[in-house]
Amino acid sequence: MKVLSNSDKPEYFETQIIQSIIKFKWQQYTLAYYKTQFYVYLIFLTTFLIDILYTTYSLKSYNDQVKLKVDDQLDLKLQDYLPNIYVQISMKTICGLVLIYFLIHEIRQLRIQRGNYFQDIWNYFDFSHIVIFICFCILEFTNEDSDLLILNKVLLIILSFMKLFYFLRIYDGFSFLVQMMAGVFKDLKYFISFFLIFITLFGMIFLVLFKADSIDEYNGVNGIAYFLMAFRISSGDFQLDDYQQQENTLVIFSWILWIFAVITLNIVFMNFIIAVISESYEKVMQKLISESYKVKVHMIAEREEIFSSTEINRKDYFPNYIVVRRQINNETNDAGEWQGFIKDLKQTIRKTASKSKSEIISTHSSELSNLKKQIDRLQKEDFVQLKQEIKQDIEQKVQGIRGDLDALKEKNQGDMDFLKASISQILQKLNNQSADI
Repeated sequence: MKVLSNSDKPEYFETQIIQSIIKFKWQQYTLAYYKTQFYVYLIFLTTFLIDILYTTYSLKSYNDQVKLKVDDQLDLKLQDYLPNIYVQISMKTICGLVLIYFLIHEIRQLRIQRGNYFQDIWNYFDFSHIVIFICFCILEFTNEDSDLLILNKVLLIILSFMKLFYFLRIYDGFSFLVQMMAGVFKDLKYFISFFLIFITLFGMIFLVLFKADSIDEYNGVNGIAYFLMAFRISSGDFQLDDYQQQENTLVIFSWILWIFAVITLNIVFMNFIIAVISESYEKVMQKLISESYKVKVHMIAEREEIFSSTEINRKDYFPNYIVVRRQINNETNDAGEWQGFIKDLKQTIRKTASKSKSEIISTHSSELSNLKKQIDRLQKEDFVQLKQEIKQDIEQKVQGIRGDLDALKEKNQGDMDFLKASISQILQKLNNQSADI
């Protein structure tokens, strides 16, 4: 699971065996674990949102009463309109207990994963969420109505919903949507960078043309007012009141640049971004099944890392083998693998290939049968002929060897007769000499 979670090859997750193992591990011990965590987190999220709504509306009511007392000099008990401190403490206590539960989980992960803990972006969100909540509690009880507290609340709301998105991945329908959003933003990084360059270009041009005059609509952000104007042009929101205040020459030039900015930022770039998002959507849809299993693998690997020794030795969690049963004809089993245009294209190709294959087999079956018979007959005839040739060759070589042996035998016989005669003569001479002596 750890190796698969670090892999970027989608074909691994399309293999039937790997999918079966992932399904088993997911259903056996991973899904229930993350569902429990999700339900616990829902307690935090519900309590936190109620706390935000209660304190926000209570402070609004308090500020309205303060304003009313100052204007009309009424005798009001302003303390009655402040948020109830006991309600706030109880809400934050519940949220704090839930976050302590998740903090223990993060510490266990950090202790086991060590440096690898910081390679997962979701861990940054989880840890930041806990830290920001602590700051939120401190600020709310020390300074109830400050800009820093408001910014802290906004950041905490964002991180709270990011963690919600993390848990929604355990459900297949939401998992696809979360992965699609992540994939779209990943594909748009270069496009957005190029788009911001054009925003900067036209923002600088408008800044020079209008001589950096302040615009009432942008009070508080006058430093980037003209860059915001360029961005509004890209979205189709045009602000044209300041064009009439320029000199005649600059007015003509300004309108020319405005037309060029509308064509570039609004017409071209907005259509580009639609095309890029559509392409990203198709890419995600093509890898829907593999991405879904990859998310499961990542969560399974996290679950297995924090297993105790007792859980690791459980046979129901880690059996010696898994029996997989499936239909023989599984053409429709992977219907969810391809979606949209690619799905239709794949099904059309499959049907056309199957039809062509059956037509070819039915048309050429007799020809293939005859050809096979001819090949078998030729192979048999060639084998018989080769056998005869080898037999004749062997007989010829045997006869040649026999002739050579006969000739050698005759030669050896003559040599033996000559030796016998020579030995007889020598013996006879020796006998005669001995008789004379």
